[in-house]
Amino acid sequence: MAVALPPAAVAENGVEVTVDETAPAMHMLIGKQRVWATPAFEDYMYMFFDLCDAMELQVGEECQIYPMNAEIGLNALATVQDGNRLILYDRRLSAEVGGDGAQMIIAHELGHHYCGHLGKHGDASLELEADRFAAAAMKKAGLSLDAAMSVLPILSERPSKSHPGREARVAAIKAGWENPETGKDCRK
Repeated sequence: MAVALPPAAVAENGVEVTVDETAPAMHMLIGKQRVWATPAFEDYMYMFFDLCDAMELQVGEECQIYPMNAEIGLNALATVQDGNRLILYDRRLSAEVGGDGAQMIIAHELGHHYCGHLGKHGDASLELEADRFAAAAMKKAGLSLDAAMSVLPILSERPSKSHPGREARVAAIKAGWENPETGKDCRK
């Protein structure tokens, strides 16, 4: 499914995205950065729309989000730029986590958008909500728990100010996958 992006969201060759402390984003990069983002490759777009369909989100409403590729330090983030909701994904991550892991990461960032987390920095529980949402999306999309867990190589063992440790994240992923009806509970 192809979606036409408004001119403010992306030019045919891409768009410059400014990410800094004023950007409503999750997974904030250190300091102010400008990155060049291009429309996501077709396979990532299909992943995104499959996840929206699995979670019964409407493309023109809750899934009015533009998946983009950008080199952002082997990371991914959910943000808003010029009024457009974006998911930036560093496709070099796919070499670390594989295709299933890429889909889980995109689902996680979709979860941040769906749950309204953008601009709420420093609350590690938001990461667990996004993990539960993502795992629920993976299950509803027909993927295995192993597919959802394929992100483990990039999850830190130790917690930080913004992210829980691996053990808590694994528990959240299992909970979302085992009880996918709770994936959208973050809006309650």
